[in-house]
Amino acid sequence: MHSIEVKELNKRFWIPENLAECKRKQYLDMSKLVLMYQMAEISKEQFRVLALYNLMNMVYSESELPNVQEEKWQNIYICSELIDSFFHVDDAGVMHLVQDYIHNPVKVVSYKAMTFKGPKDGFQDITWKQLVDGFGEVDAFLQDGKVERLVRLFAMFYLSPRSQYGKFDMDRRLKFFDQLDIRYVYSFYLLFLSFRKFLREQSVIKIDGREIDFTILFDGSANTGEEVSIDLPELGFRSTSFQLAESGVFGPKEMLDQTNAWDVLTNIYDMVVRNKKKEAEMEAQKNKK
Repeated sequence: MHSIEVKELNKRFWIPENLAECKRKQYLDMSKLVLMYQMAEISKEQFRVLALYNLMNMVYSESELPNVQEEKWQNIYICSELIDSFFHVDDAGVMHLVQDYIHNPVKVVSYKAMTFKGPKDGFQDITWKQLVDGFGEVDAFLQDGKVERLVRLFAMFYLSPRSQYGKFDMDRRLKFFDQLDIRYVYSFYLLFLSFRKFLREQSVIKIDGREIDFTILFDGSANTGEEVSIDLPELGFRSTSFQLAESGVFGPKEMLDQTNAWDVLTNIYDMVVRNKKKEAEMEAQKNKK
């Protein structure tokens, strides 16, 4: 958290350093501002100021005294530079949004007199089909930039209590969500991007007291000898779905699709590790000979 002290009021304010520290409303508002900035609808300076106003819950007002108004804007501009912490700059000088969170700040959305629940923190409760289709939809959006894909992504994961993904007409569902506030759509997209990054780069999870590094599933060299590669550009997730369905380990594909995604990932991890051990043993025997 950033600390801002206003001596005239004898008060200290705390604002988030990045999206991970934002509360629900802050997260929604910041997500919309990020979208506006990325689409060049607002400048970097405007993004900073608008973000500061949102995070400090301030309301814009003009002062009748010119000197006071000028001093106020100077202070706002100085404080707004703190918003740069929402981004990191790479070696090429390109700014990237800091995305290192997998908790869901917006677990429930009310829309058209209905309530829709999103994924739990860490996406613990998503199905394999949601994961496969979600990754595919994000990859497609990164290629063509169609906002409809983000609405579809939202519709995949925010469900009413009685609905189940894969059991409804998606086209009809997209029409239903056509007036949904873009803050909900884009904020979930940012969350899903952060989750995808976590899986590919950081996902070391304890199972039965042992650390399981799921990142090896996204290494192009990690395969089982049966082409169970999960390198996303090669559509590995979808290919793996059919291989798992053929094996019957989770039953037919309809049952596999509704299986918890983490259970499926754990099974694939075991397949990859077993294959690596076999390869190591074969190499060792080869070297002995």
